[in-house]
Amino acid sequence: METYIKDLELSPATKAALSWTLQITKVSELKGLNYLTFANKCPKGCNAIAIANELNALGYLYPPENEISVNDIPISKRLQNVLIYNNILYLSQLSVHPREEILKFRNLGESTMPELDSICEKYGIQIRSLASIKEAFSNCHFPVTLHTMFFQNGIFSIDDLQHKTAYDLNEICGHDYALTMKTYYTLKKNGVIFSDWQNKYLFEILPKPKAALIWQEYNIATMSQFLDCNEAQLKEICSAFPKLSETIKTLSPSIQS
Repeated sequence: METYIKDLELSPATKAALSWTLQITKVSELKGLNYLTFANKCPKGCNAIAIANELNALGYLYPPENEISVNDIPISKRLQNVLIYNNILYLSQLSVHPREEILKFRNLGESTMPELDSICEKYGIQIRSLASIKEAFSNCHFPVTLHTMFFQNGIFSIDDLQHKTAYDLNEICGHDYALTMKTYYTLKKNGVIFSDWQNKYLFEILPKPKAALIWQEYNIATMSQFLDCNEAQLKEICSAFPKLSETIKTLSPSIQS
C-alpha cells in the first residue's frame, strides 16, 4: 500500500516543501535518494538539510558514504551558511557547479572565495570554470547554454565526447533535438567520432536539411519511429522524400513503403 508524504509525522514546513516545491507526494518517490542526491534536487533557499534530517529520522534518507560534509570540516560560519543555503551539503557537490555560478552564491563575497578555494585544494575538490570549456570548444562557436550542459555532464574537451553515441549527446543536450542535431554536425566536422547505438537518429544518416524537415513535418527523429507509422503515412513520407524509401528498407527491412 502506497504511503503519502502528507501522512508522515513531518513538520508542516517540510510537508509543504516536499509536496509543493519538490513535487514529491509519495514515499516511493524518495527511493534511491540520499542526503546528497536529495540536496541536488532542492532549489536554493530550500532547507535541504533540515528536510533530510526529518526524513532520516523516519528511515527514508541516509547520509552518503565517503563524502565530506560541510559540517565536519574547519570552516567559517559565513561560508558554511552560504554553502548550506545553496544546498551544498558535501564538498563533492561543488565540482558540478562552474566557478562563475559559485561566485554568484548569495553572500559569498570576495574574502570568502579564497577560503573556499583553500578548502577545496586541501580535500582534492576541483572547481572548474566555463571559460575552460569555451576555450576547448573555441572552433565550434557553441552557445554558453551548451557549455553549461557540457559542464554538468563532465564534458571538458573534445576527447570527452569521442566514442559517445548520438543518444548520449541527446542526453547531454537535455533532449533538445534541434540542439542535438546542430551540435552533432558541428562536432563531426571537428573530428569527433561517435559510436553506433541500437537505433539511429535521422541526422546520423541524412543531410541536416532533410533530417530537420522530416522531424518538423512528421515529428520523426529516429529510424525506429517509422515502425509506428501506418501504411498511408509511410507512403506519404516516401513520396515526399523518394531517396529515403531505400534508406528505410535498408536499415529497417521490416518496413514496407
